[in-house]
This record gives sequence, C-alpha cells and structure tokens, in this order.
Amino acid sequence: MIELECGAWSATVATHGGGLVALRQHGRDVVVPQDGDGSHPAYSGAVLAPWPNRLEDGVYTFEGVTYEVPINEPEAATALHGLVHDIAWTVAAATPESVRLTVEVPRSAGFPFTVRLDLDYVLSSGGLNVALTATNAGDVAAPYGCGFHPYLVLDDGDETPLWIPAESYLETTPVRHLPLRRKEVAGSPYDFGSTRPLGSTVLDYAYTDLRRDETGEVVVRVGGTEVRCGPGVLWLQAYTPEGRGSLAVEPCSSPANAFRSGHDLVVLQPGSRHVLTWTIRRP
Repeated sequence: MIELECGAWSATVATHGGGLVALRQHGRDVVVPQDGDGSHPAYSGAVLAPWPNRLEDGVYTFEGVTYEVPINEPEAATALHGLVHDIAWTVAAATPESVRLTVEVPRSAGFPFTVRLDLDYVLSSGGLNVALTATNAGDVAAPYGCGFHPYLVLDDGDETPLWIPAESYLETTPVRHLPLRRKEVAGSPYDFGSTRPLGSTVLDYAYTDLRRDETGEVVVRVGGTEVRCGPGVLWLQAYTPEGRGSLAVEPCSSPANAFRSGHDLVVLQPGSRHVLTWTIRRP
C-alpha cells in the first residue's frame, strides 16, 4: 500500500486493485476505510473498469461479435464492476503527495482488447484529486466505461444534508438492479436538487443530465464533503449501504449495462484516450 500526506490530509492507496483504502482530514475519516488487501467489502474504494456497475448475464455484443465475461454477482446473474479491482497494479511514479499506478486490463476471450489504465492520486491542501486515463494500445476499437466507488462518511447520519444536481435518474428492475428507463428526478423521492437531509431515503440509482457549475464541474455535497466531477463524469451512482453510516457517491462515465445498451459507452479507437477526473474536498 502507498501512504500519501499533504498538510491536514492523508490517504492510503492499494497497489492491489488500485483502490482508495483511506482518506482522512485532521485524522478524521472522510471515506469509509477498507482493508487494502483486495477484498473491497461492498467494493469500498474500488476502481471500476472497463465497465462500471452491472453487465447483464455477463454477455455483450460489440461490432457484431458476442463476448462473455465471468459472472461475479451470481444472485443477480451479472458481471459486476469490471476486471481490475482485484488484480495487481504497478507503481509508475510516486512522491509524498502523489502516486501514479498503471495496469493493463486483463485480456481474455470475453475482453480481447488492449486497454492500458493510468491512475493518478494527488493530495493537495484542498483534498484528493483523482484522474483515470484509459488508452487503447491495440489495433482494434475497444468498448470502455469506468467509475469509482468511494463511500463518504455521513457527518450526521441520516440528518446529513445531501445535494445532487441532476435532472434524471434510471429506474431499475428489482433484484437484478438493471436499468429500465430514464425518469425525471423532480417530484420523485430521489430529488436532492435542493439541499435536504438524506433522511430515510434508500438510494441505489444512477443520476444523469447533471448540472455543472461555472467551472464545468458537477458538484455533489454530502454534509461538509464535496465530490467535484470533471467532464468525463456523465453519471453518478448513489447508494445507501446497510448500516447507513455512509453514502456511496460513484462518479461514472456510463450507467450499468452500457456494454449492452450502448448508453454513453466509450468506443476507444486505436491510440485514443479517455480521461475521467474527480476530487474530494472539505473546507
């Protein structure tokens, strides 16, 4: 594991899986820490690539060819969160405040594409900045999507104020949690377009049609914590886990099942790149 420090901030990053193990300000947990050994309870801190969230039946068709990847969520018969959250990444560069990790997505019959990932974690006086760059190092186009899975500690439990600037969310099927249709947030129980306490709301939904501020970023506020998302973030998955002491706010390039639906699927041409950036800040 890699330890980073900058002023009041400290972070721990796992070389196994590349995930965020811990993030603290003045010694206080900002995200729920995980053990860093690759077990990722509830995928806490995990890196999600080359697809985020669920892939129905582990089967997809790309450019006329059908592929099948292993199912790792048997109760829903889905392939969950991609192929890199439980493999070793390489440390390409490191300073006391930053680390760059790199990995090639494992090639297989189900994903026979050459996609390299470069992941930068940088601590500053303002918080943690994260950038994931995917490069198609092969000679054929590749399907791609990505996301991250931090669980933000709730300052005041269910009374923690929440703000998610989104116009739409995806309704999902029961049990399998696969997308059904896009619905308006306004008037729904999942409308946090005006700041209000999380309350008893149960969330496991992907938000989209995100509103950006004058800097071009999407800013989600969970109590005193901000998640600021750059242009590569088109979706935000919000999830209330058991125990309700935290809220997963997941910056994603695409929703669940994008390999099948094509919704915001990134098609990486040979030599092309995709960049997703996000930041966690606190005053």
